[in-house]
Amino acid sequence: MKLREWLKIGRAQTWPADWLLVIVPFLHGNLNFLHATILSVLMWFAHIFSFGQNSLLDACIIPEKGKQPPDFADPNKQHHPLILGTISLHKAKIVIFWGLGILTTVFIMFTIAIAKNPVFSIASLFLYYVWGSLYNEGLSKESMLGFLFIGMCFTSMASWSWFLSHESLGYTGILYLAYTFCVILFQTAYSGFVKELEIKERSNLLVKMGAKVDAENDLKRFVPGKSWIFAWFVKGFNLLFGYLLLWQNYNPVRLMITIFFSALIITSLYKLTKPRPYIRAKELMSMSIMEILTIYLAPWLMLDPGTAIILEIIGVVYFFGINKCLWATPYPAV
Repeated sequence: MKLREWLKIGRAQTWPADWLLVIVPFLHGNLNFLHATILSVLMWFAHIFSFGQNSLLDACIIPEKGKQPPDFADPNKQHHPLILGTISLHKAKIVIFWGLGILTTVFIMFTIAIAKNPVFSIASLFLYYVWGSLYNEGLSKESMLGFLFIGMCFTSMASWSWFLSHESLGYTGILYLAYTFCVILFQTAYSGFVKELEIKERSNLLVKMGAKVDAENDLKRFVPGKSWIFAWFVKGFNLLFGYLLLWQNYNPVRLMITIFFSALIITSLYKLTKPRPYIRAKELMSMSIMEILTIYLAPWLMLDPGTAIILEIIGVVYFFGINKCLWATPYPAV
């Protein structure tokens, strides 16, 4: 039971998202099975401890005198282990901060051992840690541009992986990092803010764009305001970078797959940006589908079909299986 609580704190269910964003650029330059396996294991622990840091600090940081920490004030987080007290804040600090220190050391050793460009790879690793820590320390709740920090964090992690197996970035590398940034930008600056609209955090960019949740006769309704323009702009660039990657690695199979994913992404985008009844459980499921579709397009643009299929089967089975195990739902209950 305690292990299950720890995995909830680390949001273990979403590991496939950052794993795929990292493993794809690595395998693009190096199909070494042993190295890929070690990288996958390291990414699992990185996910657990970095997201665990986010959960911990959201339960500890007091934004202003007289106010509760964000997660204690959030009615949607009352079932989380740190809020319930099933894991104490003291114990969480000991485990998570020691874990981050040890894990960073192991990452550096692994990088020095295998990186094609160790200087750029370690520099990217450093930026990943810095941007992610700044975001976790409270910028996600305080700054209107906090979403840029987490975008740069994950883009730096993808850059770290790229330089593990490539000596230089090149045009393909630049396009892939731009694609990654747009994935995270939409996930945090649109989907994440829609999820938290009812809390009305000062950092919620969509509120400034007129997005809100109206309540009429006990029925909640999402009103997008002008936020739909922002969402279509970000996802439009996301798909543009995807098609430019397709152009770099063109074949007919990739073209058909890209068109298929594009149709699903645009359909999902329409559903996420239109006025609609606001049911948080359905919102979480819709956001998960969009995230899966966008991240799962990338392997088809960068890798051979066999490798892409194997990676995506692992990701889908893990995501829905762990969600069922931890939250008893097919989507993250966060």
